[in-house]
Amino acid sequence: MTELRVRVAGSGGQGIAVAALLFADAAVRAGLYATHSQAYGPESRGGASKADVIVSRAPIAFPIAARIDVLVALTRAAVERYRGDLETDGLLLVDRDAAAPLDGAARVVPLVAEARRVLGAALGANLVALGALVAATDAVPLAAVEEAIRAHPPGGDLERALRALRAGLALTPVAAVGEEVRAG
Repeated sequence: MTELRVRVAGSGGQGIAVAALLFADAAVRAGLYATHSQAYGPESRGGASKADVIVSRAPIAFPIAARIDVLVALTRAAVERYRGDLETDGLLLVDRDAAAPLDGAARVVPLVAEARRVLGAALGANLVALGALVAATDAVPLAAVEEAIRAHPPGGDLERALRALRAGLALTPVAAVGEEVRAG
């Protein structure tokens, strides 16, 4: 990997910006360069929400990604709105409930369902998504992600955050559309 451009997208309140910020923080902790940008405004109150991260081994010339290599989508609206920004050979990680109908280029993961299973609530699906992203891209070392979470535990609950992260890691390798992904 020379440079990886990632967009995490969903609805406001799902922790989209938190997951992306933790990914960027982890990249910096691993000695990489990283930028983080996110949508502000009404998106933070339940509308569409997105956050972009660029991770690179070299200094980043421009901090905003016009095209992305990976789209992690927690909602169908996020897929519809941002899929056009995905490179032709890019990776689309999409929550199972937002997947249909998609072609075989998408990888379906039960992000929200896994958060409910592991945490008892959909809140935390962002960290399950972070785990799936880390495993699918191998761009940032897991130890650095765990370090970032320890430094800034979402919701102030470190153990809950780490359980969600590990649940997402266990969801990979991800399957193509039409295949079921199960936790390890």
